[in-house]
Amino acid sequence: MVEQKVDVEDPEPSGRVAAVGRKPRATAPPVIAVRMEALLAWVVERVAKFPREHKFTVGDRLVETCLDVTCHLLDAAYRRDKQADQAAAQRGLVRARVLVRLARTLRCVSDAQHLHFATESDEVGRMLGGWQRASMPK
Repeated sequence: MVEQKVDVEDPEPSGRVAAVGRKPRATAPPVIAVRMEALLAWVVERVAKFPREHKFTVGDRLVETCLDVTCHLLDAAYRRDKQADQAAAQRGLVRARVLVRLARTLRCVSDAQHLHFATESDEVGRMLGGWQRASMPK
């Protein structure tokens, strides 16, 4: 693969001129946000099958919480000061875990579905913890 050097005269796709020696900023979301987005899609599919008496209370709160976590992860990826968004994502992930345990107690999700959510949310939590440690000021 041939690496291109960015010149002052070479415009970026946005029409702006890149600084000499700087690579254009990647626009792809971080892996952790993609993982959380996949988990969010899975949660939305499960909540659609919740019993009516729990769909609009526990279910909506669970979807909203997972959506908030995803948004905080994306915000942290594009901000210089990441700690506040990372901490909010961490709190939201704990809140989502509590809601899924409640959904299991209410028999809205099966044990296998709870295990799937727990496994995926643990992986997102590990990735987030590593990201928090890496972005701490030294």
